[in-house]
Amino acid sequence: MGAYKRSILRGRLVSALGLSVLIALTLAGCGQPPRSTLTTLSAASGNVTLMKAGTNDWIAAEVGMALEVGDTIKSSNNSTAEITFFDGSTIDLEAGTEITIISLDISTTTGSTTITLEQIIGTTVSRVVKLLDPASRYEVETPSGVATVRGSIMQVHVTEDGTTWITNLEGDIWAVAQGVELQVPKGQQCIIRPGQPPQLIMVAAGSHHTVGLKADGTVVAVGLDDEEQCSVGNWTGITQVAAGRYHTVGLKNDGTVVAVGWDSDGQCDVGGWTGIVQVAAGELHTVGLRANGSVVAMGDNDFSQCDVDDWTDIVQVAAGGLHTVGLKSDGTVVAVGVSGGESDYGQCDVGNWTGIIQVAAGHYHTVGLSSDGSVVAVGLDSSGQCNVGGWTSIIQLATGFAHTVGLKTGGIVVAVGDDDYDQCDVGSWDLK
Repeated sequence: MGAYKRSILRGRLVSALGLSVLIALTLAGCGQPPRSTLTTLSAASGNVTLMKAGTNDWIAAEVGMALEVGDTIKSSNNSTAEITFFDGSTIDLEAGTEITIISLDISTTTGSTTITLEQIIGTTVSRVVKLLDPASRYEVETPSGVATVRGSIMQVHVTEDGTTWITNLEGDIWAVAQGVELQVPKGQQCIIRPGQPPQLIMVAAGSHHTVGLKADGTVVAVGLDDEEQCSVGNWTGITQVAAGRYHTVGLKNDGTVVAVGWDSDGQCDVGGWTGIVQVAAGELHTVGLRANGSVVAMGDNDFSQCDVDDWTDIVQVAAGGLHTVGLKSDGTVVAVGVSGGESDYGQCDVGNWTGIIQVAAGHYHTVGLSSDGSVVAVGLDSSGQCNVGGWTSIIQLATGFAHTVGLKTGGIVVAVGDDDYDQCDVGSWDLK
């Protein structure tokens, strides 16, 4: 994908390597997109302002206003906004965000649609409808690189220096910069610094150990290593990691799975798995998500934690000590495993959760990440592992036996809960 140039409205130039987030979904049987380019400001809270194309004046934005090519929308601190495009796609602007509409087009010959935005700074969440024509696309430009997204929900965060963080909330995403194309798996995120290729960022928490996935596909681990659960130094080509009580699992870039550590109940017997897009590790079981939304599991099933064969429409899985959690495409959550008895601390009480974009499961607790970067938790809180109510700007979660780890925008890692084996000693980590 070549670099491209354009003139920025208001006399400013965007780099030829400006980030272009492209979403192109093709589904047979979808209806023809409406032949209208009407785009509106569908929601606003607080101080949201608008600069109309060809002007230099900011005016108060009002819900229902029609938006056109060249318009710039800005949300101030403690303000949010939503734009609904002519094809039904939406983009949410969180506080301190500024975007400009670059193009709103429908081809008169093919019906393909193009929506192009420039995100100058801040955080957005895009929900893109499934498109009929493979030429249809949804683009968000930032100063740092080129990303191609073939999915439906993503978060884009742009810092003052143009560094861009892209989080895959649902769908298949490829980030491209400096001639390098990188796939971003579901529930993960990458960073694109100006002038550099995209890099994956991820952390995982086991019962008494913590694992980090580095940008080059190698893995680091700290904590208890009595079952060699930290013996990941020779792993390469890894795109995702998961950590159980005494075992660690890695998803390779070819869809196969590797595992090290304790294998008492077959939780490491994943060598034959193929076509996996996400893995999760519990106390004594391992879970894999297939691309079609179905789920497989291996290991201990004494509490029915592996009874996931009938799950469908799952976009992310998490494995706790004695339970398994699944995030559905509509933002709701399902869970199987311990129910009743002395091991039931309410860790499966997630039936009323909505608007969730990621889930994580500890031994006796479950954590959910909302699209606004806040966190909810249920279950045992004996070591403060559920004390996440004040967390903000979180983009990825991980849970261990009795601790919870959060990756913040900017690569900083935070953790709460049990620290007996230094598993919460991540304050110096900078995964940028």
